[in-house]
Amino acid sequence: MSQRIHHGPVTDPAAALSAVAEAMSRFGVAADERPGFLATVAQAMRDHHPGGRLTLTVGESRLRATVDGGGGADRTATAPIADGDGSGRDDDGTALLDLIVEQHDALDWHRQELEQTNQGVLALHAELAETTERLRQAGDRQHRLLEAERAAHAAAEASRARLAFLAHTSAILSESLDHEQILGRLHGIVVPRHASAMTAWLVREPGRLEPLPAAPGFERPPPMVEKAFASGRAQHATRAPGDEPANAGVDTTFDRQQLLAIPLISRGTTLGVLAVEPPADSFGAEDVVVFGELARITAAATDNALRYERERDVAEILQRAMLTDLPAAGRLRFTSRYLPAEASLNVGGDWYDAFERPDGHIMAAVGDVTGHGLQAAALMGQLRTTLRAYAVDGGGGPGEVLTRMHRMLSHLQPDDLATAVLAQVSPDGLLSWSNAGHPPPLVRAPDGTVTVLEGHDFLLGMPLEDADLREFSLRPEPGSIVLFYTDGLIERRGVPLGEGIDRLARAFGRADGDLDAVADSVLVEMLRDSAREDDTCLLMFRIGPRPEDLRRETDDEDAVTDDP
Repeated sequence: MSQRIHHGPVTDPAAALSAVAEAMSRFGVAADERPGFLATVAQAMRDHHPGGRLTLTVGESRLRATVDGGGGADRTATAPIADGDGSGRDDDGTALLDLIVEQHDALDWHRQELEQTNQGVLALHAELAETTERLRQAGDRQHRLLEAERAAHAAAEASRARLAFLAHTSAILSESLDHEQILGRLHGIVVPRHASAMTAWLVREPGRLEPLPAAPGFERPPPMVEKAFASGRAQHATRAPGDEPANAGVDTTFDRQQLLAIPLISRGTTLGVLAVEPPADSFGAEDVVVFGELARITAAATDNALRYERERDVAEILQRAMLTDLPAAGRLRFTSRYLPAEASLNVGGDWYDAFERPDGHIMAAVGDVTGHGLQAAALMGQLRTTLRAYAVDGGGGPGEVLTRMHRMLSHLQPDDLATAVLAQVSPDGLLSWSNAGHPPPLVRAPDGTVTVLEGHDFLLGMPLEDADLREFSLRPEPGSIVLFYTDGLIERRGVPLGEGIDRLARAFGRADGDLDAVADSVLVEMLRDSAREDDTCLLMFRIGPRPEDLRRETDDEDAVTDDP
């Protein structure tokens, strides 16, 4: 049976908790049970404050505390007691004091722990904040380094692209030895990707600049071009100064008409001026540097081309001057052709000659000096003169004349070589020839049959001092045509020389008409697929009737006339 020992409101929590503590002491609730029981009652009172009521009852060896009212659900806490009559009560309140002291000590310990924990948390927060700041700073540094790396990579890529562009342009320009072709290729490379317009102003006459490509009706170049030519310094006219540093060797001015004029200087000589206009905005410092290097490359390529072109022109003039007039009358009818190289500067080494000796023998020769240019043209003139001198003075046959030429060349100019074929036609129609490493002559009979004169020996000037060149002979039919030529007529890249000779023989056999028509037909047939990378010489003569045949024909005509 339960006995109610307390019932009242919880408006005064301290008094209510004091009643609970007194009941626990009175009825002998174990000390270790008291804190939990008291805490549970306090929690219930807090939940029902301020309108709650506390009821304490004892029965069945348990102390019950019920808190109800105040709007919350009823809460009940129980604790075992030692006896049911209150005999275990601690009248002097020692147990309660012990409980209070114990709770105070526990609270103090927890407070100290909480303070330590708070200090640890604060220290952790500070460390986290410091670590976060360090990470942020490290992130900023990493970002700056990444941006710097990207900028360096972009700059390196830009430099690599500029170097590749300049290397490509240099390779393209150096492939040609024609200055107009060089500047035309440069225009195709620069416009419109790197410049909106480009004009190369070259010195044609002292102090006079002319545009390339030509501009009809022009009077004078722009002032910036004239200033660049006169000063030898690049002139940059731009609308805005910009923030980039000025380039050394470049004079910058501000003008609405944007233009970059760079002198083309090679070997200390100003060849002209390269003028370019920007594609959109003004040229930057890097653009000016690139165009400066481009002008240097262009000047070197143009200078080489102009020098080689002048040498070619001089060599060609010299060579044409040394090509003698052919015999105009006699037993043989001659024609010749000389075509200088077009695809390159391989001019100066090919030659032909034909003359009649005092003894009535007619000499015909074609030759080719190794090398090209003025040196080859000069050596060709020496060989032609030497051949005439040996042939006229000594009176020997083709083999003897070429052997003497070979020894002369070996002693005087041992580093030079030449090929030559020399033929002699005697008054009775015998054809003798000697061949020093030259492509073989061809003979076409009146019926169109072509024969290749195969006999040949070593080149003139080879280190064979005691060797003699052999001499060969045959007697062509009257009306036969003999053809001499140089290798420019038959040589093609990647094609065996024998195939070229066979092709020439077929073209020679098919040609119709007089001697000039035959020569033109052979040239057209053989050179239609040629890039003309070498000189081409052709010497052709037709063998007439022998003197005894002419006398026999004359005697026959006289006999017919005297017959009554």
